[in-house]
Amino acid sequence: MKTFCAASAAMLAVALTGCAATSQAPAPGVLASEDFESTAPGAIPAGFTKTGDVEVEQGVAHSGTHALRIDPAVRGGRFISLDPAKVAALGGEHWGRLYYKMKTPTPMPTGRLIHATFVDGKATSPLANDLIDVRLATLLFYPTGQFNYFYNVQPPKGRKEFGPKSAIAQKFTDDWTLLEWHADYATQTYQFYVNGKEVADIGQHKGAGNYEGIEIPAAFQTLSVGFTNYQPATGDGFTVWIDDFAVGKERLGPVRGARK
Repeated sequence: MKTFCAASAAMLAVALTGCAATSQAPAPGVLASEDFESTAPGAIPAGFTKTGDVEVEQGVAHSGTHALRIDPAVRGGRFISLDPAKVAALGGEHWGRLYYKMKTPTPMPTGRLIHATFVDGKATSPLANDLIDVRLATLLFYPTGQFNYFYNVQPPKGRKEFGPKSAIAQKFTDDWTLLEWHADYATQTYQFYVNGKEVADIGQHKGAGNYEGIEIPAAFQTLSVGFTNYQPATGDGFTVWIDDFAVGKERLGPVRGARK
């Protein structure tokens, strides 16, 4: 999401790139937001670190004129990560939102599938007390050209990754797609939405203290946004744009912007 002016000092709002003027009012409970408008092309926003080839680009955007471009790579991670201190402010529950746009036609898997992640958080498992990757927005892409969103946790070696996959097959388009997620440690809840509609068959509502099969942490150590494909793609790989990223304590909802 684009940067918003803090509504009040008590709101815990983190203005990652300064207080930028915008015609859109900040959503209640926003803790951090980024629309990339005040970041120069070729750079990344202040308050983030980057991994791989990723930078702000002008001319492709969901709102405004800037977005984060994830450059093509056959395999691997290209993402930006929030300052750990800002991640800590999320506590045990947060909502998140981003828009993504995929360059089409997309590359294809070289094998049976590609697992790709937009949002990842590292944390200590409340079940096994080991370091896990919680993939909060992730998918499985197949040689048919279809993909399925799913919830995924990757423990260290010795424990198998897990998480339910949606039965709803999707296809990439040239449109901007809205992804929203909700993670709550206290109730061991995970929810996921695409263009405002809940993907209920990957939602988890385990209840307090029931960590098996979900493992929402008490706090995240990192939160990264971008694109990581764990298996190789054909050609040069995926090119992806991300815009209007935000996290907060309440559901943040959509942002007015371009459809294509």
